[in-house]
This record gives sequence, C-alpha cells and structure tokens, in this order.
Amino acid sequence: MSRGFRVGVVDDHPAIAAGVPVGLRDHLPLDGECPVASTVRGLLETARDLDVVLLDIRLQDRSAPADNVRRLVARGWPVLLFTQVRQPAVVAACLQAGAAGVVGKHEGWTTLAAAVRTVAGGEDHVNADWAAALRVLVEGRAPALAPREAQVVNLYSTGLPMKSVARRLGVGEETAKEYLARVKRKYLEAGRPVHTRSELYLRALEDGLLDPPGGV
Repeated sequence: MSRGFRVGVVDDHPAIAAGVPVGLRDHLPLDGECPVASTVRGLLETARDLDVVLLDIRLQDRSAPADNVRRLVARGWPVLLFTQVRQPAVVAACLQAGAAGVVGKHEGWTTLAAAVRTVAGGEDHVNADWAAALRVLVEGRAPALAPREAQVVNLYSTGLPMKSVARRLGVGEETAKEYLARVKRKYLEAGRPVHTRSELYLRALEDGLLDPPGGV
C-alpha cells in the first residue's frame, strides 16, 4: 500500500479509543487522523473510505455485536474485532456476520498492527480466538438469535418481569413472550434446551449475550 492505512475505531472507553491511534502510529503508517466513535452509528455518520475498522464487541449502547459487524461490512469496511471479550460464541457470531478476525486488547501493538495489515489486504487474521470461534460455528452450538431475541434474553434472564421487558423494547407483552418462545425453540433445535430463567441465564453467559459477573 503506497499510502498509509486508513483505520477507524469504535470503542466507548475514552482512554482506549484515544490511545489506539497513538499506539498504532508507532508500528503502522497511517493516512491522516483515525476517526474514532463510541458507536457504530457514530462512525458511519462521520468516517469515509476506511481500510479497516477496529470494533469493540461490547458497547455501552447495548447494540448487538453481530449486527454492528454487518452494518460496517455493508459500508464496505473490513472489520477487525478488538476486544477483551473471550467468549467464542460471541466471536463466532461476529465472524459469521463478516468480521475478518479478532485481536485481544491484552495483545501488543505489533500484533495489532500486523492484524490490520492482514485484514486491509483482504485476508482473515487467524489466531487462537479465531480458531475457537470457528469450532463453535462448525459444531453449531450457539443458535443465531435476531437482535430483538437477544435483547429479550439479556433483559429477561437477568430478572426483569416480562411486562418490564416488553416496556423496555417498546412492544406488547405478548410480542415479548413470542420473542422468548422463539429463543427457546432455537436453543432446543441446537440441542441445548432451556426450561427455566436460570438456565436461560447460563446459556446467555455461555454464548456471550451477557457479560460474566465482574465484567471478565
């Protein structure tokens, strides 16, 4: 690439969002300033012509990770997950949505820079996290939930009454119940049946729909 790399960042931790362009610049030629946003919508509204987007999986706007990937890929921007989330099912859903690889926030700048080069060149960044996510995809253990279904799981499994879940989603209670019924059918079809709220909570933790206690 004769010019520098055009890298965008979606991360709602201010220190990380500000530090990534600085750290990358010491290991990778960058073309101008890196556009940074705390949401995917923010980046889509402000950035143009990016070679790679570094996307944090968990954002405070509670947007669905796979949906975020799809929106960025639809713009024509390759996506590299840059995250501390280590749940293979979440990463798998993002890879299935079009992400080209994953780099942990614990990894060094040289690793991140190399991954950016790889993804910007049209290839996948393959590492242990990518391989673990691929196994989940191959085994088909994690059901593909629509964004609304994932929201119902997130809210209901953590203790909210269904009436409150419906109010949060802006739908009727019967509609919210139907979303939950679809979720249970999908888990049954995946060979991981859910019968109780506590079982749903465990499944949500396993599949990364909820952050583990303590934010691990």
